[in-house]
Amino acid sequence: MNKIKLLDKKVSNMIAAGEVVERPASVIKELLENSIDANAKYITIEIKNGGVKYIRITDDGVGMTKEDAAMSLIRHATSKIEKAEDLDAIFTLGFRGEALASIAAVSNMEIYTKARGEKEGTLIKSSCGEITDTCDAGCPEGTTVIVRDLFVNTPARMKFLKKEHTEAGYIADIIVRLALARPDISFKFMNNDKEQLFTSGDGELLNAIYSIYGKDIKNAMVRGEYSEHGISLRGYFGKEQASRPNRNMQNVFVNGRYIKSPLVSRAVEEAYKQELMVGKFPSCVVNIEIDPHFVDINVHPTKLEAKFSDEKSVYHVVYWAAKNALHQKKTIPVVEKKPSPISAKAEESLFSGFARKKHAVNFNETSRFEKKDSPAVITNIYSQLKEEKKKETVEEKKDSILCFDDVKKGETSVTIEGINETPPACEFIKSEKDDFGEKQTEVKDNTKAASIQVSIEKAPEKPMYKICGQIFDTYIIIEKDGQMMMVDQHAAHERLRFERLKEGYKNRQIASQVLLTPTVVKLTPSEMASFCEYKEDICSLGFEAEEFGKADIIIRSIPLELTEFEIKEAMIEIIGLFSAHRKNIDEQIAEKMLYRIACRGAIKANRKLFDTEIKELLDNIFALPEINTCPHGRPITIAFTKDFIEKQFKRIV
Repeated sequence: MNKIKLLDKKVSNMIAAGEVVERPASVIKELLENSIDANAKYITIEIKNGGVKYIRITDDGVGMTKEDAAMSLIRHATSKIEKAEDLDAIFTLGFRGEALASIAAVSNMEIYTKARGEKEGTLIKSSCGEITDTCDAGCPEGTTVIVRDLFVNTPARMKFLKKEHTEAGYIADIIVRLALARPDISFKFMNNDKEQLFTSGDGELLNAIYSIYGKDIKNAMVRGEYSEHGISLRGYFGKEQASRPNRNMQNVFVNGRYIKSPLVSRAVEEAYKQELMVGKFPSCVVNIEIDPHFVDINVHPTKLEAKFSDEKSVYHVVYWAAKNALHQKKTIPVVEKKPSPISAKAEESLFSGFARKKHAVNFNETSRFEKKDSPAVITNIYSQLKEEKKKETVEEKKDSILCFDDVKKGETSVTIEGINETPPACEFIKSEKDDFGEKQTEVKDNTKAASIQVSIEKAPEKPMYKICGQIFDTYIIIEKDGQMMMVDQHAAHERLRFERLKEGYKNRQIASQVLLTPTVVKLTPSEMASFCEYKEDICSLGFEAEEFGKADIIIRSIPLELTEFEIKEAMIEIIGLFSAHRKNIDEQIAEKMLYRIACRGAIKANRKLFDTEIKELLDNIFALPEINTCPHGRPITIAFTKDFIEKQFKRIV
């Protein structure tokens, strides 16, 4: 009995479909490329349920005759090539017929088409690759392809698909790339009967960028051009404001075809060196025009990668196009003053608010804090008592230093020496743990009660240090345990904020603040799809946000550790992280998101701190259990021994 057999036509079609049709986005890509190759000027894409149940692509291209329409569902039938030599210089995007046959093999399909100049159109119906009906039909010039019940005969493929929002995001990515590649074509994208994207098709790339990414990104784009060795590049490069935490906004096209090219990405990012912060990637929309004989776009099954015969020249063209564009005009960021969501008094207290419950803080018309079923609002007790102008004083010391007096184990009272004004004698009247497991201590003096919240359960034994000052408005110098120590104020504050966020996330009680004026953030179609999918997880980080139109979200509350000026970038970063990791959101990834938030709101370098701020920062950083790095791994404190310093001055050998 023969072991090798010729496969049945139906089985071979299904195998071919597996190579072409990976998910609904693959169907959209193939059908759109066919529409573009048919010289369409208006294309409408409609999907339902992430494209699994329903896809409809309508174009006004050249259409097909009845004979061509029937041939289009046969494997290896195409209107794009005739001989082997044609494969060396492909000018079209796809091979009409090859994709249709593969898609038809795993779905129920209908094709309405009418060639230009014909009196009647044609309707062809197929089910799992078999043509079930062919008849005349009244339809406009062009082609409409309807795909229903994708993978109807291969249910095993369904389990590899993502959620509907994710699949819709993949589809949106495809449409965005093609709309940017062909600004002369009008694209309209409908998702579950809601318009998600529309481009005018007026031929202006900058207008297409505006339709897709919005006004802010459009205004942050600068034009770039460069030609050399028969290779030319035209397009736009983004300024710093248009950068992203990933490469999703690097749109590279070769002869109008979207590709992913590590070579081009390296060239662009090299041109942006010292222009962007670490972890940021430039955005661009560029088209490289090159002789098709010198580029191979068939090195990848989905034609997403390209191989250049002269990579050095391509790199050179891309690099100088980006470099010249960036230095056309000096970029000076413009900051628009907006009403602050928190009071001026709260802004001064950078380190307060260690354990508020989510949504515990509201703001009235005068922008002052109110308590609402929450732990006591944290205040800087030293500043507060100073404002009350207490007359009690302490003996002035010669060196004017801040230090701790001897404290018994388990107590939290402190003595402040070397300042002109000091808190009155305090009486501790209550001590208990709040919902965060932290000690809540109410302090009472002779005139007025004040509430503070201690971030540790008990003070360490005899913590003594001497504050010597601050240098470069970045590093705090102290003397402690016979050593000179330098503390990085940003790294220290970042670690404190991260620890608070991590504890809040663990208990699902990250403290939030309500914005006086909600913030609207424009997202790309794929970012919007990711937001819809992970909305609940994003809100668990301390945000209150929801959809606001076809491409915007509105944010009403933010984590207490974030400021209003950082909302947009923080949200886009978090959405990007969720999108990149999809279902693999483990504790490590969640912590990565939290320290992104912690880093953004932490005090920065080159900021002068008051003595009380320095002391409060040091008190809390020394209370951390054996932690001496920021969330990024940089050291918080470095120490210089007395022997080391004396050796530098040649006091000892």
